[in-house]
Amino acid sequence: MEHVASPHLAIEVRGLSYSYQDGRVALRDVYLNVAVGEKVALMGPNGAGKSTLLLHLNGTLPSHGVIWIMGIELNERNLGLIRSKVGVIFDNPDDQLFSPTVMDDVAYGPIYMGLSPVEVRERVDWALQQVNLQGFEQRMPHHLSLGERKRAALASVLSMSPEVLVLDEPSAGLDPRGRCKLIELLRTLPQTMLIATHDERLARKLCSRTVILDEGVIVADGPTADLLSDVSLLEAHGLEGRE
Repeated sequence: MEHVASPHLAIEVRGLSYSYQDGRVALRDVYLNVAVGEKVALMGPNGAGKSTLLLHLNGTLPSHGVIWIMGIELNERNLGLIRSKVGVIFDNPDDQLFSPTVMDDVAYGPIYMGLSPVEVRERVDWALQQVNLQGFEQRMPHHLSLGERKRAALASVLSMSPEVLVLDEPSAGLDPRGRCKLIELLRTLPQTMLIATHDERLARKLCSRTVILDEGVIVADGPTADLLSDVSLLEAHGLEGRE
């Protein structure tokens, strides 16, 4: 029987497996649903497969399984449409910021989409406003603080109006103030989010649900408060357990 994607799900992953060229298995038969508007933390030790899973959601890595984004199957025919719906924010903002100015970086996506100069400027202004970087248009990205670069990278994705955001360790390297600002920013955004993180505080404050991945397998999926209070579960899968 042919599967019919649910209109209530932003992300559907069914039977996703992936191995690297050296034969190491990164994902093993992963099934995952994320509802429209839901913010989900993806936790697990280093090497668990979190980043690999995220990179499948916009077709960066070839899928050995089936993925639907906003009810649309991820395949070669739909790849451009899927990438317009999924914004990926890498852990290192320098992987996304490559232009001489912040404005150039944030405008790159809308220009690539073929929008008019007026529409591009409107998108840039709106995206920078969302991340509280108004007035940074002519700043050079490499002169910004880490927190500012992370927000600029987020703006470069928001300018393309994605419906789904996948974020890889968004709070890594931030000081406590920068982390709090980022959490509050992400809380205000309406997009569906899947957030790979080791940051327990971010998960508790931002995500009502947490998925734990270990050795390419989902080993737990439930309310964040419950999972992050289960010391034995966390310690068994390389995460910090707190009594």
